[in-house]
Amino acid sequence: MDATTEPDAQAVDVPDAEPAETAASRRSLALGLGVAAAVVVLDQVVKYVVEQVLDPGVFVPWLSDDIGWQLVYNDGGAFGLPMPSWFFLVVTTVVVVVVVRNLPRVVRALPTVAYGLLLAGALGNVIDRLVRAGDPGDPRFLHGHVVDFVAWGSFPRFNVADAAITIGFVLLAWDLWRTGEDGGLPGTSSDDATGP
Repeated sequence: MDATTEPDAQAVDVPDAEPAETAASRRSLALGLGVAAAVVVLDQVVKYVVEQVLDPGVFVPWLSDDIGWQLVYNDGGAFGLPMPSWFFLVVTTVVVVVVVRNLPRVVRALPTVAYGLLLAGALGNVIDRLVRAGDPGDPRFLHGHVVDFVAWGSFPRFNVADAAITIGFVLLAWDLWRTGEDGGLPGTSSDDATGP
C-alpha cells in the first residue's frame, strides 16, 4: 500500500475533554449559587420564626445580659443609617452583577464561598424590603423594613444576611492578602489556581 494513502493517525479528530479550568469554573458557579441559595433560605426562615416568637423591641437575654435577641424593624441602612429604599435596590443590583459576572471565573473554593455569601446577604435583605410589610401605616412597595434580631451590647442589631455580607467581605479580603494579589479579583482563573 502506498504510504501516501495511509490515514494519518495524527490527523484523526478526537473530541477534546472539557478543559480543567472550565470544569472548575462550573463547579465554582454551582458551589457559589448553592451557598447563596442556602443562606437566603436560612435567612428568611429565621426571620419568619423570629417574628413569631419575639415581641418587637423587647430584649431577650441568651448568652449574657448583653447578648441575646431583640426584634427590630430597620427601615434604614447598615447601622441604622437613613437611606432611601431605592438606594438598597441599586446596591443589591450592583452586587448581583459583580458576583454573577465574576463567579464563573473563580477557581478556588474560598473566594467562591465568599461571593456566594455576599450574594445571599444582598438578596436576603432586599427581599425584606420588597415583601415584608414594615410600617403598617406605609405598606407601599419598596417600603418594607429589614428584620434584625441579633443583639450584642450596644452594637446595632443585625441578622443572618448582615452576617453573611460581613463574613463574605472578610473572606475575600483574607484571600486577597493570602494570595498577594496586586490587582484583579481574588480567586479568578487568572490567579494562581493552587490552594483552596
